[in-house]
Amino acid sequence: MKYLALILLISAQLFGLNIYLNSAKESGLPYAILHIIDNDSIKCQTLSLAYDKKSYICEFDKIIKNPIEEKRLRLVDIDFLEKSKKFYIKIDPKYSSKLFSLNEKLYKTKEVMDEKKSTKSKHWVVLLYKKPPFGGGQESEGINFPITYDKYLLPSIGSVDLNGAPISYVKSKDINYYLDIQQEFKDKDYEDVIKDVDRTLKQYPKSIFKSDLLLYKLKSMDKGIEKNIEPISDKYTNDDVIKLAKSWLRAFSSNDNIPQVLLILVKSYLRSDSSSDTNYFLDILITEHKDSPYTKKAILYFADSIYKKNDKNRAMKLYEDVLYSAKDLDIASLAAIKLAKSNINLGKVKKAKEYLQKVLQANKNYLLKDRDATKKLAAKLAKNGLDKIAATINDLLLSHLDKGEVDERELLLKQAGDWYAKAGDINRAYARYQTYQKLYKDGVYIDEVNRAVDRLFFKMKDTNETKLLKYYDLLISKYNNDIKDKAIIEKAKLLLKQKRYKSILKMKKMLKSAEDSNSTVANSLIEKASIMLIDGYVKKQECQNAVGLIEENKIKPEELSDKDGVFDCFIMTSRYKKAMNLAKDELKSKKLDKNFKWLQNLILSEYKLHKYSKVLELKSDLYNLSALLKKPIKISIYRILFNSMMKQKEFNQALSVVQKIEKLAPKDVKNIDIYYQIVEYANSMRNDILLMQYAKKIIDLQKLYKIDDYSPKIDFYYIDSLKRLSKIKEAKKATQRLLKLKLKESDKSRVLYELGELSLKLKEPKEAKKWFQKCSKAKTKDSWSSLCTESLKIF
Repeated sequence: MKYLALILLISAQLFGLNIYLNSAKESGLPYAILHIIDNDSIKCQTLSLAYDKKSYICEFDKIIKNPIEEKRLRLVDIDFLEKSKKFYIKIDPKYSSKLFSLNEKLYKTKEVMDEKKSTKSKHWVVLLYKKPPFGGGQESEGINFPITYDKYLLPSIGSVDLNGAPISYVKSKDINYYLDIQQEFKDKDYEDVIKDVDRTLKQYPKSIFKSDLLLYKLKSMDKGIEKNIEPISDKYTNDDVIKLAKSWLRAFSSNDNIPQVLLILVKSYLRSDSSSDTNYFLDILITEHKDSPYTKKAILYFADSIYKKNDKNRAMKLYEDVLYSAKDLDIASLAAIKLAKSNINLGKVKKAKEYLQKVLQANKNYLLKDRDATKKLAAKLAKNGLDKIAATINDLLLSHLDKGEVDERELLLKQAGDWYAKAGDINRAYARYQTYQKLYKDGVYIDEVNRAVDRLFFKMKDTNETKLLKYYDLLISKYNNDIKDKAIIEKAKLLLKQKRYKSILKMKKMLKSAEDSNSTVANSLIEKASIMLIDGYVKKQECQNAVGLIEENKIKPEELSDKDGVFDCFIMTSRYKKAMNLAKDELKSKKLDKNFKWLQNLILSEYKLHKYSKVLELKSDLYNLSALLKKPIKISIYRILFNSMMKQKEFNQALSVVQKIEKLAPKDVKNIDIYYQIVEYANSMRNDILLMQYAKKIIDLQKLYKIDDYSPKIDFYYIDSLKRLSKIKEAKKATQRLLKLKLKESDKSRVLYELGELSLKLKEPKEAKKWFQKCSKAKTKDSWSSLCTESLKIF
């Protein structure tokens, strides 16, 4: 075997693009390898022609500055085209050929992969040959090409006509039209697609692109009717689409795009509400093209139609089947979104959230394919409480906006901030609002955003209390709405934390003016500050301040910590009824110890209200509790019982209470008042023994405490009782004691008269005369001095 190596290099430097051809001979027959290499991925596709002839088109997202001339070589022709800001290379082999993607290294794989395995690659190879080189036989000396073919592809005859005959290829410029139509469809110019397909097929009725062109027309008609795009929706009906689709199926019965056309038929029959035809073509798809993405889409369209007819459970089951069976991520994502919307409509928000999270985790970019639908979806989610996911979707849309889409960015930013705020994600909400403020200082929503930022301040975790108070004051002065109300409340809360209770009460009018929605909180803050102040006043026994706050802010005594102190303050400030009510409330306790204490308090308050009979009604319970608990009754309560008994003229019981008092506190100065009441009672009853006994006790206690509040009156009572009891010496001695007191002239005259009279009774005339003489010489003449003068006449 002769070996000849010839390398012909064609190099076109287009921003990193290189095209070169290596050619050689094997067994006298030429073959060549055409390389197409670029820094970026290139899309190449095969166009099958008649028999084993093929043509190839490679597409670049680049623009050529300098035109490149077409190349005419022995094995291949290469044309260079530019359409719609894209650059194309058309390769027309003159003999047999095969296209390979070199995504994998040849030296790492045993088999060169078929071109259908990849649609994009940075390195493409076209093998050109009359007869496959190194196709068989034993290896011998020659070109030691470092690959072997372990598999052989079946021969292809390319496209056939309606009679099954191969379609011959006549070189023409219809590819230019094809590429234009392809781009128009991408740009959603469906009306132009339909017109240009008709024009192209009229000019090139046998075009090798006929199946693709008619499919573009069919898809454009379907889109126009589905989305109600005029004038397509006016000019064409579902019957027109069905007619063209069936014609296409008959003409191209072995085409790979059959599932796509069947999908269009299903959609058209669904729109026409023809259930039998819908089921027929849907059954073909499911039976013959089970795993096709177009079958899954058809099922979703069918599910949508029965969902609208209220067969919701069945529809959702179909959505779920597609979600878990579709191999195409986009279709699975569409099914998940439909399931999410359905669950939202059923009020199953938690379930909807699970489906949406699947999309966001596995295929979030799917949401970018129809941005208008995605924006509506986000709004629906936010409306139904899924604010966090709605905001996340807006973030996704924001990250893929072009710089020129200013208005759309403005709304998306504002919405994202609102939704993050509602979801409680304060940091993200604040970040979106800040971006808005920076980009749109005079924006449509700037006032709303500024207010939202101020509202967010209440939720920010700022620990600088001085800064917080200043900002609250700023908001209070800046607004006259709910933000002001919120600032007032938050400022009061902070003051409460700082124990600045008086400052809170100074805000009372401001707090009361807050919106009704905050009134409960405002009243609570006023109450808490008041309670803390009252507790402090009670502790310091500043009862006027304590009771004043209680009455001013309507504080319930049961809310206060020191109820004993509050009761005492009520008594001290003559709020006897309040004291009584507090005692009655506290007596509701089931604790006997507590009841014993508050029963005594109730007796005190009833006494202060002059309800003596009520006091005596409580006496029995008091005695019983005292005996049961083995606890003494306070002496002050005994005094109250005594006084009440005296008021109710229950003298005998009163005397028994006095004995208890004397036993508890025999030398208590307060006993004087009680003893005096007994003396008065004894005097009225002419009970000289009782009178003498208790008058003497008063005189003794006065000596002990060096007071003479009831002298000389009590002394005269005592002297008179002694005289009536014939205890003259004791009477004289008691009278002489009065000479040591500072007395009024009339009382002094009486003392002298009494001494004179008592001396006479003791048969001491000289001494008697002395007292009468002294008495008669008194400067002030009164009845006692007159008696003294008269008494001197007996001598």
